[in-house]
Amino acid sequence: MVAGRKVDKVLMRQNNTRLVLNTIRSAGEMSRAQAAEATGMSIVTVGRIADELIERGVLREQEKDGCIGRPPRVLSLNGDRLLCPAAFLSREQLYLGLVSPAGQLCRQVSHPVPQESFTSQQVIPWMAERLKDFLHSLSGTAFQQTVGVVIPGIVDIDRGELEFSANFRWRSVPVVRQLEQALPGYSFVLENDSKAIALAEHSFGACSGCRNMVVLNLSDGIGAAVILNGEIYRGKDNMAGEIGHITLNPAGKICECGKVGCLQTQLSHRAILAEAGTVYPGVTFPQLLEYYQRGDPFAVGVIRQLTSYTSIAINLLANTYAPDVILLCGSLLRAHPLIPSLLTDSCRDSLSEYMQNTFQLKLESFGVTGSLIGGGAAALQQVLDRLCR
Repeated sequence: MVAGRKVDKVLMRQNNTRLVLNTIRSAGEMSRAQAAEATGMSIVTVGRIADELIERGVLREQEKDGCIGRPPRVLSLNGDRLLCPAAFLSREQLYLGLVSPAGQLCRQVSHPVPQESFTSQQVIPWMAERLKDFLHSLSGTAFQQTVGVVIPGIVDIDRGELEFSANFRWRSVPVVRQLEQALPGYSFVLENDSKAIALAEHSFGACSGCRNMVVLNLSDGIGAAVILNGEIYRGKDNMAGEIGHITLNPAGKICECGKVGCLQTQLSHRAILAEAGTVYPGVTFPQLLEYYQRGDPFAVGVIRQLTSYTSIAINLLANTYAPDVILLCGSLLRAHPLIPSLLTDSCRDSLSEYMQNTFQLKLESFGVTGSLIGGGAAALQQVLDRLCR
């Protein structure tokens, strides 16, 4: 019983430390009294935890600027000590960055991905070399040795494995193990791209402070991510949000996943260009939109298909999760400024009347860097969890 009480006391202390840290992180800054009120702990308990974390260099306490009279002292994360590297691998580019606890990119570089042999056996070692060079370039900067790695597809975050990526045509790739072998001394957190964007937008961007939101990622593949009651919802095996492989047309096109008629076969960036290429071989998205603006019947039909299937996807998400916000992001939005306006103008077309005004529709605020920022946020969360043990 004595040993049991000791374990309970240790767990309680760890949980209290984690709660104080996450509360301060979410708020950005707050006084000890505010932290006590927000967590429901006594100010003595919060003070003891804060003093320990200040001594360890995790928190800092300083006077709040711009106040009349005696300025209050506020706690915040020690941003200079909690910078986290992040990597985002897309089909075309590898993006590398150093992310602050406030979601700022302190450093960023990108490299075009070799296209001649896009296999995991070729790309992961190439990625490890680029990442090694980037980390070496940060010498002299105090940063954490935990790296957030973001990849599109179904990822097992506990095992650090990419289970399946239709975009990459990869299966069962032990990404974290391979990176750990190439870069000993570093640890890695693997995250899905849509969930990384949700973390970034919820923590720092267009959906900051929103309790319930859904991200719809319109890129080379179609994905979603859900935040419920302020926490990311992962579902079993981190598979929540894989809406790109919902069958919408059993008589439709064959998807890269092997099924027929997936949403992704109608709505992804590649699918739309492949459809347009049957009439205009080699057409780019800007060219397709130019034909659309001229009133070309085929181009008009292709773009109407884009807006129609986007409306269907939004309808599915709105009815399933009833969120406060649905946020659109991805390479389709970035392809041309006309696309976001077309989608926002028509996206409610498939909604039932009772769902029409139940949520806000927003556009991404970070663009392609959202995945990097979310990767840094995921890495920081692991760092903070480790500090609470």
